[in-house]
Amino acid sequence: MGFISDNYDVSQTTPVATDKYHFTTALAYWQEGRADNPSVFYMFGRKEALNGGYTIAGGLEGVIDIVKRWQEHGFSEDDIAFLRSQKTPTGKQQFPEEFLDYLKHMEFKLKIDAAPEGATFFPQEPVLRVEGPIAQVKMLESVALGILNGHSGYATHAARLTDVLGGELENGSPKGAGSVQGMRRGPGFGAMLEASRSLGLGGYTSTSTGTAARNFGQAFAGTMDHAWVMTHENEIGDKSVKELLALQADGKMGEFRDALKKDAFRSFAMAHPESGILLVDTYDPLQGLENAITVIKELHAEGLGKGYGIRFDSGDIVKYSKIALRRFAEEGLVDGVDPASVKGMSDAELLKHSDGAKAFCAAADGIDEHTAQEMRKAGAFFKSWGVGTGGSHVAPLGLVYKASSVYMDVLDGQKMPEDGKMTPVMKVAAHAPVKSSNPGRINSRRFYDEEGKLAKVVIYDEMLGLDPAGEAINLRNFKDHQIFKEEGGKDLLVPVFDAQGKYVYKEPKQVESFPGSGHMVTDLRDVASFVKSQLAALPDAARLVVRPRAEVRKEKLLTAYNEAMKKGDASLTVNIADIEAQLPPEVQHIPVYLDKNLFAQRQNCEQLHAAHSNLAGVEEYRERFEAQDRKPETVTVGAQLQVEGGVAQEQLRKMA
Repeated sequence: MGFISDNYDVSQTTPVATDKYHFTTALAYWQEGRADNPSVFYMFGRKEALNGGYTIAGGLEGVIDIVKRWQEHGFSEDDIAFLRSQKTPTGKQQFPEEFLDYLKHMEFKLKIDAAPEGATFFPQEPVLRVEGPIAQVKMLESVALGILNGHSGYATHAARLTDVLGGELENGSPKGAGSVQGMRRGPGFGAMLEASRSLGLGGYTSTSTGTAARNFGQAFAGTMDHAWVMTHENEIGDKSVKELLALQADGKMGEFRDALKKDAFRSFAMAHPESGILLVDTYDPLQGLENAITVIKELHAEGLGKGYGIRFDSGDIVKYSKIALRRFAEEGLVDGVDPASVKGMSDAELLKHSDGAKAFCAAADGIDEHTAQEMRKAGAFFKSWGVGTGGSHVAPLGLVYKASSVYMDVLDGQKMPEDGKMTPVMKVAAHAPVKSSNPGRINSRRFYDEEGKLAKVVIYDEMLGLDPAGEAINLRNFKDHQIFKEEGGKDLLVPVFDAQGKYVYKEPKQVESFPGSGHMVTDLRDVASFVKSQLAALPDAARLVVRPRAEVRKEKLLTAYNEAMKKGDASLTVNIADIEAQLPPEVQHIPVYLDKNLFAQRQNCEQLHAAHSNLAGVEEYRERFEAQDRKPETVTVGAQLQVEGGVAQEQLRKMA
């Protein structure tokens, strides 16, 4: 089914694909007679991704592939030989033969529930819940985290970029779409391919990575490179498209080819007469623009080139896009605009007519969701956005995988007694409350307002159920207790493998990886539509794409410092109120609550572990949610910050 099974050999994905401590602890559990004890673990995030108001779930398909392979193949002979080769410091065999035999005969029967790919999720919500023998459940931790941390990061970035490019702007900057162009920027071969998949899942509409396009059913997109232009005598030569077509039709191939080698743009157009993008800034972007317009008009005159555009990838590309739109209009390439009237129109007026352009502009140069948003607000005329580093270098998220319930008594491989009870467990971390977890069989329920917008999330223990009275405690402020009377709601988790390990997941729509391949893969466009619907259910303030306020403050302080240095000033005065007024708005957090029953269970667990946490519990989650730009209590808004000459720049950075 999935991108792991389609791209990686079985030998690369055996149960040895985990961290060593899962084997050292499995041995210890086995020695205790508890390696097969029932347990529940769940994966969650401690904050929303990328300074935003949500995270998009990505990578579940890869985890499914891993579990299926473990079920089918288990530990290989090489795995067992490798583990047998591990030694203690004194040279003894670290893993006894009896334990290795236990691993060799291990049957992976894990019950798994998960957030479907493309779903939004929020702090402390379970994105993956795994139940089964504790040794097995723990073995899945590292590989599952590696897959979901990476793919959820890519998918979230892509959703944010797609949201930015697809929004209506009053200035008329055209809507656009992202294209994956980051293969050369990827940190490794596997990452190059996998990034393309989850960027597509989040909303990118095409990829320039051939293997990804072939394997994942993505549109294969590409233009021309600078080398193409540089290996021709000129950007355009002497013969028009009409003349070249005539030479080709008459079979004068010698003359035809001689003309093509002198003409980069027309040669490309003859190879791709219906659609293409001409790279215009190899030498002079403005002259390149003029040459491209000449070729595009010639194509149109022959009934060709209806899908042609140009690309800028260096310099002030926003300015160049505005010039391009103006020149298109002057040359009659914008419907609804009289070429004779263009001279009297402002750039802003022209942009309102950009939907009528018969040629388009593509952007490629250091693009991410922030720069794209800034460019569109500045009036950029781009419909295609090639994203390289900004997409391929999205940092993995910080999702974690914690134990939440376990049967404590020794079973020695036997079934849990009918009257046996699972023990809720949690990480208390009183010294670092941000790292605490929740005890029980964790799920979350979403509640929506009358307009269909997500109003709140209530995290609860399925074994305890929701409090009948509807009481819940604010995750961001444990002193805030609310009573919710709403009925219904929708749980986040869906079944993936049942209690017998049977695969029961309702897969998303499937398509051929490419026409005629016969190989079915997940339809990423369908999942991207699901992502779009998930974002539509969020308040606008939770979808904001803004730079971190601390980052913006630092930039403004350093800019002021550098300007003072340039002037030769001996001191620097900064108006704090002015800087604060220029900071971006805060992103809204979806309210997350702990069900009263779960909260009481948390408190009980804290009491049980009180001796381990110096009699302290978790009072709040402030560390997770407080803004990074929280003002120091000594700062008075409107005060003047004065820095005398000689203060090091590094001190300014710390102040920021």
